[in-house]
Amino acid sequence: MHEAAEEATISRVRTRSLAAVDPWRIEIITVVGGSRTSGERAALSRHTRSGLLLRLCPGGYVEREAFESLTPEQQHVVRIRALASVSPMPLVVSHWSAAVLHGLPVLRSRLDAVHITVADDSDRRRQGLASHRHPIDDGEVVRRGDLLVTTIGRTVVDIAGSAPLEEGVIAVDAALLSGVPREALEAAADRAGARRSARRIRDTVAFGHPGAESAAESRMRVSVMRNGFEVPVLQHRIRLAGGSQASLDGLLRRANVGIEVDGVQKYVDAQMAPDGAAKAVLAEKRREDEVRLGLRALVRPGWAQSGSAVAMRALLAHVGVRPTLPRTPFAEYCAAARSAQPRRRPH
Repeated sequence: MHEAAEEATISRVRTRSLAAVDPWRIEIITVVGGSRTSGERAALSRHTRSGLLLRLCPGGYVEREAFESLTPEQQHVVRIRALASVSPMPLVVSHWSAAVLHGLPVLRSRLDAVHITVADDSDRRRQGLASHRHPIDDGEVVRRGDLLVTTIGRTVVDIAGSAPLEEGVIAVDAALLSGVPREALEAAADRAGARRSARRIRDTVAFGHPGAESAAESRMRVSVMRNGFEVPVLQHRIRLAGGSQASLDGLLRRANVGIEVDGVQKYVDAQMAPDGAAKAVLAEKRREDEVRLGLRALVRPGWAQSGSAVAMRALLAHVGVRPTLPRTPFAEYCAAARSAQPRRRPH
């Protein structure tokens, strides 16, 4: 897959979308039991065949044009609402679906189904639903509009226990960056009890770092750790020649090598590049020239490289960086993460 296309598989729900349609305000047209006359049902079928309406789930319809104007994350919100509106019992939205509702980054491949947590999944085998059977109590559920959603702590724990390490770290890092205290995530991990994945959950929470400001940066740190490199200093501040400051995504201090996780979004996203891609590229090039003056080398892994331990090892080897001897232990990464000052995500 082309790197730009692969990077587009992950993003964050924004509270201010460029789309004009609010996914929370799109009307869900429902057909439940005898709630519609035969004439209304015939009209719904006719409008669906003509393309005016879109059937999101059995008994749940929306206006196609409005739905298709949304981002995949916003569309997922509408799918959650549609499934909840036709469910005979309240749904507890969890895992990646809850992450979308909390504004945490989610791989778009996880948006194919709406994830819920149930006590007994015997009656939850419905189209579009992915059921997870785990105990849950009232203290682990909050409301988002008319929806019941697992708390951000429980959501992070569920993802950490169900996904590979790097995906769990993405969720933990984003939660810490948004201002959620580490102690709250640790308490959620304790509350999850003796799952088979309990060790992975604890390790993921311990590894989480509030300085990783993107999913790609989270992946980079996991890849660097897996290779046994020294612990990178995240968001390292560098004073530039004109007196301003720049922030490196990561610095390998002993090697004096900087890591900038490069993505296309900051060049093409109108919010991140308000003056256009060309000016954004030029400004980044000038900034990089100044940053390089204080470094022995600077590497720029993209989305695909950041998530590959093999690719990160090759990229750093190209500038003469080797894993430490002995290899930097996992515990040293966790200690550095715990001592980092929490940073609230800028809005």
